[in-house]
Amino acid sequence: MHKIFFLIVCFFVFSKASIIHFEEEKYIEVIDNSLHKKGTLEFIDNKIKLKYNNSSRVLIYEDDTLLISQNNEIQEINLKNQIAIKMIFLLIDSIHTNQFDIIKEYFTISKKNDINYLTPKQNITNYIISIEFKKNKTLKYITIKMINGNITTIREMND
Repeated sequence: MHKIFFLIVCFFVFSKASIIHFEEEKYIEVIDNSLHKKGTLEFIDNKIKLKYNNSSRVLIYEDDTLLISQNNEIQEINLKNQIAIKMIFLLIDSIHTNQFDIIKEYFTISKKNDINYLTPKQNITNYIISIEFKKNKTLKYITIKMINGNITTIREMND
């Protein structure tokens, strides 16, 4: 009986999960240089797990908390005061799950030629200049332009 229950739980957990392989380009204005990374985003229920290739660091986002796990140490960050980081995870989750009502709380959405443009509202303008993304069935890319001059582009990789 326990084995059947375990199998049912595993099936439910894994059926709710999805994994996206991505590549990230981050332009950092202060050093006038771009960094390139590859990794995975794993969506499990209300959590996002981010792991970069060739790194032991794992980031887990849930609600207003970011857990950073590395070398058996866990750091917990409250994102209530880290608006920019929270917005990036909220955007990735909302776009992935097609919950555009959540995005509309913080951004004005416009669309032209299959590209979505997000203009920040309220205090988000203190952190983010603009966002654009293209998504059909899967996310093609998202570009986030920050007020400090940094630009991050994430592209889903097809394996």
